[in-house]
Amino acid sequence: MTDPNLETRLRETLRAQARRAPQPEDTVREVLLTVAAHRPHRLSRWHTWTVPLVAAGAVAAVAAALVGIQHVRTAANRVGPAGPPPSVSVSIPSGPAQSPSTSAASVVAPAPGVTSGAPSPVSVGLRHFSVTDLSFVGSDGWAWGSADCTSGAGQGGHCAAMVRTTDGGATWHSVPGPPANVALLSCDDPCVRSIRFASPSVGYAFGPSALFMTTDSGRTWQRQKGGADALESLDGNVIRISSACLPGCPPLVQTSSIGSATWAARALPPGAPGFGVSLVRTGSAAYLLAMGHTSGGAQNATSVLFSSADDGGHWSARGEPCPQGPAGGTANGEQDSVAVAAAVDGSVAVLCTPRGAAQNSFVAVSTDQGATFHRAGGGIGTGPDATLFAAATSRTLLVMGDVLYRSGDGGASWTRVQHNGVGPLTASWIGFESPTEGRVIEAGTTIWTTHDAGVTWTAVALP
Repeated sequence: MTDPNLETRLRETLRAQARRAPQPEDTVREVLLTVAAHRPHRLSRWHTWTVPLVAAGAVAAVAAALVGIQHVRTAANRVGPAGPPPSVSVSIPSGPAQSPSTSAASVVAPAPGVTSGAPSPVSVGLRHFSVTDLSFVGSDGWAWGSADCTSGAGQGGHCAAMVRTTDGGATWHSVPGPPANVALLSCDDPCVRSIRFASPSVGYAFGPSALFMTTDSGRTWQRQKGGADALESLDGNVIRISSACLPGCPPLVQTSSIGSATWAARALPPGAPGFGVSLVRTGSAAYLLAMGHTSGGAQNATSVLFSSADDGGHWSARGEPCPQGPAGGTANGEQDSVAVAAAVDGSVAVLCTPRGAAQNSFVAVSTDQGATFHRAGGGIGTGPDATLFAAATSRTLLVMGDVLYRSGDGGASWTRVQHNGVGPLTASWIGFESPTEGRVIEAGTTIWTTHDAGVTWTAVALP
């Protein structure tokens, strides 16, 4: 006689077996973290496991499902394949770059808000697409990078490529990019390293010697005069930072209305070092960090922060924002700011690296538009190698050091973002679009999205 409760009991048995499945060994997890932190190419990882639904039936079906659960849980702790190996350096001729194909195939990604395991590949109509930079405007997003060439040699067979999403990153498809080259082992003119979209229609693609603009969502691109080391659009205008010579020359500041090809020069106070810049914006406030030559061995190679309260029209010099240590020693207590991040709550923070000593990096936060900065107590990671930095609020920060770290208390303490194999382990790009919405690029092929300020993450892989 058929038992009417058989299906219910089978489901309960599956759930109980899943809860008792063995957890990953801590030692194995630490080894994988160490390996990933020292590989030349950042590794993507397999993450959580999922339990399949099993229809009521024979006992053999239950046993097969349990075997499947154990297999998937074991796979959750394997290090995934690294990105494509370094390509052979082949010079790209100046002029329009050779482009991959632009078919628009796409596959639905994991649902937003669900912490994803091993990301299901999302086809973008390209082969071996690797992300360099991201830009989002609401649910519209663009990714710039490289993919296998469909014609010409490129650099080791890789050419510039761009993909777009219109649903918040769930699906992506290839679109025509600017007629430019992408930075791989080299980057001949016109070289594009970054993209920024001000609206779903108007966007910019730029590098130190090249600047392109689109006003039709990327269908066509027009090259503008000069280039840009940094460019950010917000509050109805665009701020562009360039240099007459790099390195060494002070940065040049220009502003423009969104979508306009006319740029106005803006005066920057004297004293700006010319060895790298970082530009961020929040509301009508803008912050330009001009960095010193910290690798030159000289003292007083600190950075200088410039702030503007009127969308880049006028600027004030704030000096080195990082609190300095006590004098003495080989570096005389010097703390160098190496990155700046602004949040939508109006705060601005800098990432500080002690110079000449094996000490941890730390952050300093300002809530008065850069007038004063206060050091947070916690050091980051295992050494002074923090590089990338982003802020959702004055309290919520992400930093890439030996691995990716998150702080929920303004930098006083830090925890690894990846927990039990879930979440991004490393990052080559970090950005927040709101106090809760953020993105991370890992290994060039995986885009992680958070909807809760970095507590949980969803992964999409772009093969």
